[in-house]
Amino acid sequence: MQQRGRLFISTDTAGVLLVVVMWLRAVGSLIALSLTADKKFVPVGKEPIWTPAASLTSRGLYVVVVAYCLGIILFRMNELTRPGLWRVVAVLAPWLCILLRDLYSGMPTPDSVLYVMVVLALAALRPDPRRVLAALGTLVLLTAIIAVVLGFLMPSAGVLRDSSGAGFQRSDKTVFPSLGLLQGMFTSENNLGTYISIGSATVAMLRPRWLRLAGLGIIVFAVLWSSSRSSMFALASMLVIGILVWAVGEFGSRRSASVTARIATVAAIVTMCALPLMGWGDDAFTDRGFIWNRALEQWSSRALLFGFGHDWFQHVAESDTSPLSVGAYQGHNQFVQFLVTGGVVFAFIAVVSILLQTYAITAPTSRYLTIAAMLVTGICTTGFLEVPLGFVDRSTFWTVTIVPITVLFFARTDDRHRESGAHVRGREDDAEAL
Repeated sequence: MQQRGRLFISTDTAGVLLVVVMWLRAVGSLIALSLTADKKFVPVGKEPIWTPAASLTSRGLYVVVVAYCLGIILFRMNELTRPGLWRVVAVLAPWLCILLRDLYSGMPTPDSVLYVMVVLALAALRPDPRRVLAALGTLVLLTAIIAVVLGFLMPSAGVLRDSSGAGFQRSDKTVFPSLGLLQGMFTSENNLGTYISIGSATVAMLRPRWLRLAGLGIIVFAVLWSSSRSSMFALASMLVIGILVWAVGEFGSRRSASVTARIATVAAIVTMCALPLMGWGDDAFTDRGFIWNRALEQWSSRALLFGFGHDWFQHVAESDTSPLSVGAYQGHNQFVQFLVTGGVVFAFIAVVSILLQTYAITAPTSRYLTIAAMLVTGICTTGFLEVPLGFVDRSTFWTVTIVPITVLFFARTDDRHRESGAHVRGREDDAEAL
């Protein structure tokens, strides 16, 4: 769809430019940090040292993204509710809930402003999912390539090091012991693995086929080098679900493929929520059980309904009397993060929002059914042990989480597969991804 409205460029091109600028802000600033800083292990509770170049890149591009989104919103004000008011409300509801909680106890974060601007800009544009997902796939592949290059050519920046500057070794974790743990431009191996494993769903949209296969091969190698077990599991789950949904749609019917996608994604969501509540011992999942148990105890006894605010884990990590372990800079589970930071109210709204979006983008009429199933599966399986989603924080991951899901959720009617007259087209789009 190449509608221009009042913009000087097409809405599709505007959507792709938005994604590129967001990626430059998130990943570009980390690349600047890697090239200009002495990257060493920083104890939990202390902020990594940001060089002037990295700080300027991040803050400057933040202003650019906000200004760009504001321009889109002003020029296409009448288009904001075209996706359907309920869809816009569903995407913004978790953000509004945690924002109000933060306003009660302090100041909102810069990312809280950025989130609403990006969502409204995407609602006003409603770009073609194919172009946006392909652009995202290119950026995710570029991220993986740069990370691997840093690992080989600048191991002092691209490979995880301890506080003394020596390569960090984990004999129980490292897949390639001689290479160490790849962190690339990120500040930890888990962050790199989370970003590129979830983003691998968009790499499946690249053309031609050799580029797609080579890209996925690079993603797999980078994830293995990072040795992030949650990312390896997420990537494997995404590939299995993607192949399964495609096969059911190819050899069965779109309705059966939709049912398969919905069962798989809902199972991932339910598992993400139920996992930390199953009474694990403190040493489960590399001591994450201890973080879950202590954090849930604090939440249930002191802030059941509305939580402690989005930055509670950061404050706890900085405290000398922390009731949690030194690794508790986050909930290490998406549902625990929801409960502890926003309470039952926020957790309920956030999970309902995820379910509504998942149900919509895995409908039989979706031309991107396989990609949608892979994205939701990747986010939720990563969320078993990490926290990829944030509505007023964690904007580094938005280009592989919030943006692709929202683009699919807001897609124009003519960007969705229709059973009557376009059955083959829907299968072709899913087949291309596989």
